[in-house]
Amino acid sequence: MSIPSTPDAPADVGATDLLDLLCGAEPALLRGAGRHWPVFAALSEENLRAHGDRLVEAEDRDHRPVTVSLDEVLDDMRAARPQGLYLRHQVLSRFDPALPALVPGEVRRLNWLLALEPDARPDWSWLMIGAAATSSPLHVDVMASAAWNLLCTGAKRWTFHPPERAEEWRLLPPGCATDTHDPRPREFVQEPGDIVVTPSGWAHEVHNVTGSIAVTSNFINRSNMDFALRYFGLTGDTDAYDVLVAVGAAFARHEEGGGR
Repeated sequence: MSIPSTPDAPADVGATDLLDLLCGAEPALLRGAGRHWPVFAALSEENLRAHGDRLVEAEDRDHRPVTVSLDEVLDDMRAARPQGLYLRHQVLSRFDPALPALVPGEVRRLNWLLALEPDARPDWSWLMIGAAATSSPLHVDVMASAAWNLLCTGAKRWTFHPPERAEEWRLLPPGCATDTHDPRPREFVQEPGDIVVTPSGWAHEVHNVTGSIAVTSNFINRSNMDFALRYFGLTGDTDAYDVLVAVGAAFARHEEGGGR
């Protein structure tokens, strides 16, 4: 048995409230919260077709890498009997350097790691285009980060499991999950304009109910810094741990000085 989706956030939620919701401790479905973001319109199928001849690295139905044109991915997204192509690892800035700036600035700034020097800064925003019945297998997000996902076209079904279950399945190191959650899965169906929030440590799998286009971004900030530090301490990644400590200290000094 699963827990129904959390109450929907209103489409006209204020910017400050939205940032709090994006940094929440539980998975959430925010109905229509991204419909007015410029990146939502920019990633329409019509706009993407302008890049249709471009070659991209997608996955086939068996998750094997294949090089195809963007038009082939978009055609498969619309096909009645799709081949199962999924563009799942396309870094947004490499597809089009102008696209990241179309995400609201206050949302981009949720990721404190953007303060790092360019050669040390992770590029954590992706464009995803998939045919019906394609999926992302059960996983925990990279480097103990949290994430938001804005759906631009189609429908996705999300299933979340709390960090305690992720530990049981060895997706997290033992001792990483310190809070207690209801063990039942959380399930959402995401529609265009909806944002899904994935907190740090929550295992999840995502299925494309129909062909879909989405943009997603990961982040680490005050809301999940303790979790990320615990993760890297347990995995023994001292380099990542030290970077996070330095970033956290820099933002703390900035806030003490009256910065926002």
